[in-house]
This record gives sequence, structure tokens and C-alpha cells, in this order.
Amino acid sequence: MDALGNELNRLLVGTYRAAGKIEAIMLDDLSGGKLSLSEMRLIECVGSGRRRGRTVTEISQELDITLPSVTSMVNRLANKGYVAKERACEDGRRVIIRLTEAGYQAYVGYLFAQRKMINAVRTSIPAEDVAVVLRALKALNGFFSEKMEELK
Repeated sequence: MDALGNELNRLLVGTYRAAGKIEAIMLDDLSGGKLSLSEMRLIECVGSGRRRGRTVTEISQELDITLPSVTSMVNRLANKGYVAKERACEDGRRVIIRLTEAGYQAYVGYLFAQRKMINAVRTSIPAEDVAVVLRALKALNGFFSEKMEELK
């Protein structure tokens, strides 16, 4: 690998690891160690459905995880008091997942912490570099999105 390749690899791996560690610490502080990152992602998914809630299938599709994995995680979160399950009125076979008060507090706290981190990143980028950074991140995102589609 050439020097640019080595530097790109070092930066991508380092950024990925640091972001993951920061998110894990942030989540641990927020939940007191009660929630895993995958559980928080599910809470975030359900929370983005607002009051309407989400079905297990919708969660599975959005998070790109299997239906049994979603069901298992929903059951764990229900036992912890973060989500509630109820049968849909129009079709009793469908289960709607909604956040409880504890789930909503975790969701809002997580969104606040995310915004705080994004604002810190935003202020660390010099104004004259913002357009270049955004272009580079869009290119990276596009590359990885295309690769994901090719692998499916």
C-alpha cells in the first residue's frame, strides 16, 4: 500500500474506533450501563416513529437485522422497561412497539448527546474547510453505500 493508502486506512480505522468508543462511553453515562449500543439503536428506531410506534418488520428493515434478533431485543427492552408491545387494532397479528417513559427519556438523552458531539465536531472544522470536508464525507458515504449494495 502506498503512503496515501496507509494514511487513509489509519484515519478511517482510527475514526471508526474513536467514534465507537465515544458512543459507548456516552451511552454508558446515559443509561448507567443498562443499555447496549444495539439496544439503543432499536430505541432510536422506535423513537423516530414518534407516537405511532414501529412494527417488528419495520425495525428489522431499518436496522438491517433479522426478525428473530429484533424480537429478542424487543423482549429484553420490554423486560428492562424501555419499550411496550401491543397488538395492532386493524390486524391482531401485527405487534406495535412503542417507547415507555423510560425509553423516551433514553431516546431524548441519546439525541441530545449526539447533537452535542456533532456540534463539537462542527466547531472544530475551520469555516474554510467545511465544504471540502462535506464533499469528502459524501464521497466516502457514497463509496461505502455502493459497496454494501454490491455485497447484498
